[in-house]
Amino acid sequence: MRPLEPLLPGETRSEYLDRLERAEVGKPQQLVARIKRGSKYAYQAPKGGWFDVRVVPDIGYGLRGNNNNYRFADVVFGVRLHDGTIVELASGKRG
Repeated sequence: MRPLEPLLPGETRSEYLDRLERAEVGKPQQLVARIKRGSKYAYQAPKGGWFDVRVVPDIGYGLRGNNNNYRFADVVFGVRLHDGTIVELASGKRG
């Protein structure tokens, strides 16, 4: 267990917690997505469903991943934790 670090002068509790989370070296998190079953792109879903995505400056299709671009409305978002577990952002379900 790491010893607690002191609050910096003028730092809020929220800023302090953000700083501690960023200091967790070697424990990256990745934004992931899963194509919704009702989407016209559902046939493009990879095996396992989840794939890494990044937000891009495109008005119509602002997500890039799975070798394609997608609309926000066509996917469900999740976060892949350092241990490989994925937490679905809409529901909090772990998979």
